Amino acid sequence: MSEQHLAPSELRYLLLAISREWERAVLDQGSTRDLTSAQVEILLMLNESGSRSMQELGDMLLLNRDPFRSVDSLVAKGLVERGSGTDKRKVLWSLTANGISTADSIIAADFALLKKFVGPHPAEHTSMLVRLLRELQMTVAPSSLLEQRFGTQQTPAAQLLAASTTSQTQKNRSEAVSLRLHKVIEIKDAGDSRQAYEKYGPLMAERNMTMSYKSWATLVDQGGPASDYFLNYLSEVLTGTVSYLLTDDDETIREVENRMRAENALSLAGVTGFGGRGTLDSGALQALAELVQKRLGTSEKD
Repeated sequence: MSEQHLAPSELRYLLLAISREWERAVLDQGSTRDLTSAQVEILLMLNESGSRSMQELGDMLLLNRDPFRSVDSLVAKGLVERGSGTDKRKVLWSLTANGISTADSIIAADFALLKKFVGPHPAEHTSMLVRLLRELQMTVAPSSLLEQRFGTQQTPAAQLLAASTTSQTQKNRSEAVSLRLHKVIEIKDAGDSRQAYEKYGPLMAERNMTMSYKSWATLVDQGGPASDYFLNYLSEVLTGTVSYLLTDDDETIREVENRMRAENALSLAGVTGFGGRGTLDSGALQALAELVQKRLGTSEKD
């Protein structure tokens, strides 16, 4: 790649030009035509992480603007609603049904613009650009902000750009994902949502998959937003099977849940190995778990 020439003010101009075009295109839709940039960001943040306090919104809003007026305006438009409490900074704010629909339209517009700007170029160029911009962003705000907002939604650049719609790469408020996460926590006796996060969060970090507690709680409560790529990794960490959180096959779901029940029963009984004879199938694990449970029950009676 040949070396590029650059004027001192040119990079600022290029970033501003792209940013303004992007903002104009997003705000020129029917559902966002009467919104400001700050209001758009607040809608996206609430969509990405569920309920937020005013203080949290202010900390994450990188537009150097007070969120109070923007949130009040969104409430008046029927896009955001508040919980109980008298101190605005302690109240949790969340999206209404119309707010969710508007956020979805913003995401769709962002995706269309992403494909317009970088789609014609090789995916490795996009990856290089993203890497550079993230490094630049760290000079103005902590990298943890990016992880909190986008960590669970990320997909390899080539895979994302190859999709025709965001629904092909991302689940947003999937009841099935939420129900299965609750099932995993229940079957594995992992405690409440916080305890489960403390147990599985480090295992995700070992795979370089970032997941804040807020993102985890949002996944458990409403099933997204999260990319299929992230959910496959999370599914493997939680269940040993990449397909559990996304599959529609009832037989696969039953097999994975039976395996988890059996493995949990064996773990509670202190059984950690199987004689070096390879991995037992779910039926054998279930039978062995039932045998252990029976023996434990007999010994308790004795």
